Formats: sequence, structure tokens, C-alpha cells
Amino acid sequence: MLLGGALVVVLVVVTAVSVLANVVVHQTDRTDSYGGASELRLDNRTGGRVEVTAVSGDEITVERSLRGGPLTDPQESVDESGDGLDIEGRCEGVPFLSGCSIDYRVGVPEDVTVVLSTVSGPVVAEALSGELRVVTTSGAVQIDGHAGDVNVETTSGSADLSGITGSLTVQSVSGSIEASGEGPLLDVSTTSGELELEDFVAEEVRASSVSGDIELGGGFTTLEAEATSGDVEVDTDTPFTSMSVSTVSGDVELQVPEGVYDVVGESVSGDREVSVDTSADADGRIEVDTTSGSVRIE
Repeated sequence: MLLGGALVVVLVVVTAVSVLANVVVHQTDRTDSYGGASELRLDNRTGGRVEVTAVSGDEITVERSLRGGPLTDPQESVDESGDGLDIEGRCEGVPFLSGCSIDYRVGVPEDVTVVLSTVSGPVVAEALSGELRVVTTSGAVQIDGHAGDVNVETTSGSADLSGITGSLTVQSVSGSIEASGEGPLLDVSTTSGELELEDFVAEEVRASSVSGDIELGGGFTTLEAEATSGDVEVDTDTPFTSMSVSTVSGDVELQVPEGVYDVVGESVSGDREVSVDTSADADGRIEVDTTSGSVRIE
């Protein structure tokens, strides 16, 4: 009886603390401008949103909304030393309880390098020019109309990357990745996330997945794709120098321009159907290796 009463008291206390932690008791909005920085490094550890857009002029503008609860307070540190601008947002107080966050809206001049880090908050970058790097754990990443090289690292957050002009490198564990644009290099790897990359044109394409499917296309000079149980589909209408695809149990389907190809590779138990003309002296080379996955080339 006493044990049951104690459990009820504990449950009431935990519920009260949880409800109290989610209450926003104060909010502060502030805007600042910073000049002379060639690189912005923004680390938002609060779970809040980060949005970065292009602005004219030579100053970085930072708008932020700071929300605090009864048990946690938002804190920010800014370092303008050297040629860079470092901003860190964090919550201080009782750990693992919400009610505290900082949302950032940042304007960045042309050709400023941008490095963004979040935990669970989403990241949006629009119409920037210059090098961009994004690191997040579970926050979704959306990049649109970027001119410059892009590097994205995410654990479970999805990535929607469109209108990229420059090299694109993406590493993910389980987040799905969709990309379009053009550049010298497209290099994307994931464990279980889907890769939809058929609208990206690059001289060199590299894609790998364990269980997620891979869709490639556009134009390329060389292509390498590797999957374990995920399927690989390539659909291109432009000539290429080499294409190399390997899977364990995933199926492979390749649609290539009409022509003659040097087709090589082995399948242990999977079916192979090759419907293109072949010659060892062909300029274009296709290599496909599978264990039990089927292969179709047409």
C-alpha cells in the first residue's frame, strides 16, 4: 500500500516537472550586424531552427528569438576575433528538459564561407554563394539555389538539396537524400536512407548505400555505385567513359544511350540481361558485379 502511494507521488512529481519544463515563460528577439567576417560558424545546440539567406552589402545580419522556460535559459556567445564570426547558442539549466530554444535567421553577403551545426533543429539555406558545410544529428536540411561547394553530414535528418552549382558531398546514416544541380563531383553515402540523385549532373559521381535504394542519372563522365541490399537504378541519356556498379542482393537496372559498350562483371546467382551492343574495344565501359541481385542493361 505504501509502495503504491509512493509510486503515485513520484508519477505526479515527474508529470508536473515535465509540464513545467515545456512552458515558455519569456522570449527575447534581437538583431545584430557584424562586418569584416569572411567565415560564419554558427553552432545551435538548443534544438532551434537555423535559416540562412543571401543579403547585399558586406555585413552579416543575425536575427534571433530566444525562448526560455522556468528550468532552462537560452544563452549565446559571440566571438568576432580574426576573420571569422563564431556564434554558439545553448540552453543552461536542468538538462534534457525542453522549453528553451533559439531560432536564428541570418543574412550572409556573397562569398562568405558558412558552417552550420545543429542537434535536432532544421537548417534552411537559400541562394548563398561560397563554401557551405552543414552538420546535424536529426534536423532536416534544406538547401536551395546554392552557388559553391556543399558538404552535409547528418545522422537521421533528411536532406533536400536543389539547384546546387558546385561539388556536393553528403554523408548520412538513415536520412533520405534528394539532390539536383551540377558540379565537378557528386559524392553521397548512406546506411539505410534512400538516395534520389537522378537530377544531378557531375563529371564524377560516387554513391554508396547499405540497405537504401540508389537512383542516379543526369550526365556524368565516371560513375561508381555500391549497395548491399539496396537496389541501384541509373537512367542517363548522355555518353560516359565508365560506370561501375556492385551489389550483394540488390537489383541493378541501367538505361544508357544507344551505342556499343564494353560490358564486364560477374553475378553469382542473379540473372543478367544485357540488351546493348557489346565490344571489348568500346569507348564506354560498364562493370556490374552482384551476388544474388539481378542485372538488366538496356
